[in-house]
Amino acid sequence: MKFKGKIIISDIDGTYTGSDEGVRKNNEAIEYFKSEGGLFTFATGRVEFSVESVVPEFFELTNAPAVMCNGSYLYDVKTDTRINEICVDAGFALPFLKELTATFPDLGVRINRGSGYMTPEMNPAAYNDLKRYISNVTTVGFEGMPEDGWNKIVLIGKNELLVRAQEFVFEKAPGRFAVSFSCPTLLELLDPEATKGNQVRYMKKMLGDCTTYCCGDFENDEDMLKKADFAVVPSSGMDKIVAMADIVTCHCKDGTIAYLVDLLDKEIR
Repeated sequence: MKFKGKIIISDIDGTYTGSDEGVRKNNEAIEYFKSEGGLFTFATGRVEFSVESVVPEFFELTNAPAVMCNGSYLYDVKTDTRINEICVDAGFALPFLKELTATFPDLGVRINRGSGYMTPEMNPAAYNDLKRYISNVTTVGFEGMPEDGWNKIVLIGKNELLVRAQEFVFEKAPGRFAVSFSCPTLLELLDPEATKGNQVRYMKKMLGDCTTYCCGDFENDEDMLKKADFAVVPSSGMDKIVAMADIVTCHCKDGTIAYLVDLLDKEIR
């Protein structure tokens, strides 16, 4: 069991995914890694009901709790339960969102809550983001929104608009949110303690003595990579993320996880 005591925790977009061939290589490597005692899971911004649209084999591949919703909670695949759930302070966030959207009316807003999404207005930006999951979306004005169970707030729009919105958040609500881009058109706001990195640390305590290999490529992976035993970044990642890597792999299209498992296999031999 050459990989016993090791866990690989991978971002999805731009790390695990990249091309069909890369995903095939990754899946084969993950199964080999697990067969030799290793643990594998994902750290993603997605939630349980949406993740299979991107990773159909999600529930078969993971054999450890997954970091979901960019760090709002861990998800135990075997028992279908959430662990260490950390929610946004909706009592503060609700009036703040009113002010934010009044200042930037073209922003789309998605609020992850429980097993669905909320949006105050299905404007073009929100619709473009939510159309694939429309059956899981509730459109409800700020006045009618419940003030509990908010896992994260996602601001949607063109990058230049989101950069301005980010500056507004830093100015008007310093320290109230963990703020990061998950892609150029999505800016995410979570509780300051709800990060991929903090959930990885929590999971490591749950699992006992293990070595963490965290794989990511973008800004929302930065905290996780800093707190990993080994930070693993595909060569196709953001320049500043590649610069912080302990291990730089091939381009994500060629199989980031497959590259890592092969490297570990050679080291152990």
